Amino acid sequence: MKFQDEQSLKDLINQLVDQNKLKPKLLEAKLVAEWPRIMGEPIAKYTEKIQLYKGKVTITLSSPALRNELNYQRKKLVDIINKELNCDIVEDVIVR
Repeated sequence: MKFQDEQSLKDLINQLVDQNKLKPKLLEAKLVAEWPRIMGEPIAKYTEKIQLYKGKVTITLSSPALRNELNYQRKKLVDIINKELNCDIVEDVIVR
């Protein structure tokens, strides 16, 4: 028996995420979890921290040479991250 106000579990979870503004944190968790796959193990090995806040991804690296190289490719990183997250939430990348 179906009720008229029934919703799928997916719709309820999406509604909960939207109401509590959890999407940025969920996207950050997804980015951190997928970072080795997105950038590859050599870069992930030198990555100390990744944060997503107000459209900016901050990547903290332990290698100065890699930091310099990724600084030159910031626009490409924005495109790659947005593609992997399936949304256009990232506007800039800060490499530290």
